[in-house]
Amino acid sequence: MPGRPLSRRTTLGSALAAPMVLAACDIDPPPRAEGTSAPTPEPPEDSALVASVVAALVRARGVLDAAVTAAPDLAARLDPVLVAHAAHLDLLVGAVPESEVPTAEPPSLPSRVPAVLTAVRRSEQRLLREVRTGCLDARSGDLARVLASVAASTSQHAAALADGAAP
Repeated sequence: MPGRPLSRRTTLGSALAAPMVLAACDIDPPPRAEGTSAPTPEPPEDSALVASVVAALVRARGVLDAAVTAAPDLAARLDPVLVAHAAHLDLLVGAVPESEVPTAEPPSLPSRVPAVLTAVRRSEQRLLREVRTGCLDARSGDLARVLASVAASTSQHAAALADGAAP
């Protein structure tokens, strides 16, 4: 069943809100204590949380890279997901600059498109669960907002990938 067509008002409102949503994908530096020039460090719990989410994003990116290798016809369909994950990784790694970015061994995927898409969907759902959990566990409001934005992006991409089994 097709959805309702968008009205001009809804379309215009969405277009005007897009820059605000994109601007929300930023972690403000922690507030500075009076009389000091060094920023206050994030709580250790959030550093571990950011490292956990970064590892989840790296794993998801590994699955996407393996998917493009296994089924090159999916490259155009998966590219927006790869771009979003790269932007989220850059943002989160920048929030905890002293941490190392982990690497993930890309899984071996069959070359059949439906099987590849199933693997990607499962990976994105796993990432979504981990990021949602991070939203709840974050001690920093800024980090919780960023993770909520990552979760929303991941959810949208997962929904788009669920639409049909073929590119």
